[in-house]
Amino acid sequence: MIISIILISIWFLLMLRSGVAEYKYYQAVKTLEPDIWAQLGSPKYLKIPMVFISPKGSKILRGVANKTVSELANNHRKYGIQFLSYVVLVLFVSIVYFKVA
Repeated sequence: MIISIILISIWFLLMLRSGVAEYKYYQAVKTLEPDIWAQLGSPKYLKIPMVFISPKGSKILRGVANKTVSELANNHRKYGIQFLSYVVLVLFVSIVYFKVA
């Protein structure tokens, strides 16, 4: 039971950190790079993540010149990879454990 609570707590903290980094990145593009935001079509609400991962949006976002936005993009990517790596690791260890047990 304690292991489950620890695993879920780590998952929640990593997910929260990834979500906050994503939000900061979107807001930085919106406020610090208004021209790029306009080229993306000034997305709103649930459309924002889709615009950022689309091929056209990715191409436009490569042209970001602001260092703050670039750093936030790197943090967003890093935290997302850490979150997904944790989920994959827990699933892998769980599968191996239940196959062996």
